[in-house]
Amino acid sequence: MQTVPKTVTVAPDSELGLTLKAARASGVPVVVDTGEDRYTLVLDLPEPPRDVLDGYDPQAAIAAFRALDAAFAGVDREELLRDLRAQRSQNSSGRPG
Repeated sequence: MQTVPKTVTVAPDSELGLTLKAARASGVPVVVDTGEDRYTLVLDLPEPPRDVLDGYDPQAAIAAFRALDAAFAGVDREELLRDLRAQRSQNSSGRPG
């Protein structure tokens, strides 16, 4: 049986809310003392953003663009652009024409 964690809502400007923000910034756990028990809260720190250029291979990118060019072989460029402009001018959900 899988256990689902219980969520407790805390006002962000409360003492606990501010303490948790400081803990996130410092990476230091928070000890909550209820008078009956002590609880150590260890925050899940967000993963640092991944470097989007990590592992980037410029030669592979060039090869992909060349393959894409071959995929459009025989397509009338002007007709394609006209069709795209016409589609962009149509009303769509969340984006008026």
